[in-house]
Amino acid sequence: MDKREWSQADLARYANLNRAVINKLLNGQATMPRPSTLDAIARAFKIPVEKIYRIAGLLPSIPENEDFTEEALHLLNQIQDPKHRSTILLLIKALIAEEEEQNRNRVGSGG
Repeated sequence: MDKREWSQADLARYANLNRAVINKLLNGQATMPRPSTLDAIARAFKIPVEKIYRIAGLLPSIPENEDFTEEALHLLNQIQDPKHRSTILLLIKALIAEEEEQNRNRVGSGG
């Protein structure tokens, strides 16, 4: 919430939840939030629902690189247009090729 500069009321509005629910969650008064509540919060933040479950302690934490992969897949799965999906794959392949070239140049120059 801090990164987005959201208040509890903002999160409640974006998640379509009662502000009292958000307050209880943030103050540790809700020990077992409902899945529908966690789903709504994930949608409000536009992040994978698994991340919210991990934050809530309902799923085990994962290494940072896997967290990145989980979020990337979540975002990629939101792209429905086949042309856009193809464009994303081409962009990823181009970025990989660019990094490989930079690594070859670095190794070749002794750096």
